[in-house]
Amino acid sequence: MIIALASCDSKKQLSTLNTTSQDTIDVLNVYKLNIEEGNLDTLQTTWAKDARWLNAFGRVFVGKDTVKSWLKHLYSMPGYAASRIIRRDDPQIAFIRPDVAVLHEYHEREGQIINGKIMPTRKINTTYILSKEKGIWLIRDKVTMDEREPVKQD
Repeated sequence: MIIALASCDSKKQLSTLNTTSQDTIDVLNVYKLNIEEGNLDTLQTTWAKDARWLNAFGRVFVGKDTVKSWLKHLYSMPGYAASRIIRRDDPQIAFIRPDVAVLHEYHEREGQIINGKIMPTRKINTTYILSKEKGIWLIRDKVTMDEREPVKQD
């Protein structure tokens, strides 16, 4: 299997898999639209109809309408609205085939309130699998994971 890693520098041409700098730009644009919290309209154009999202708490949502419904609920929750992103690293993109890309990103969120308690800063890794369908990049799968502090052994 050949994997081409893409720099987030959109000026670099990727020829290993017949991907172009435009593919990198398009994948990044899909990603950027989906990190605009509260902007649910982007889901209609950036998620595949049968897409899947596994969130950091183990819940699986299938279908862009289900994802949209959950995000609408999430964004309306005061405990989530109280939080903010304090760090976001540049995403990394790997093209598996000319029409399949994997994007990984890391960010930190502080101030989220769950069950009346302020959570420690969440260190979040998210991986997106995107496919190019009829010339448009769509999110097919999203997996979100929180890093955990190691358990102290006595």
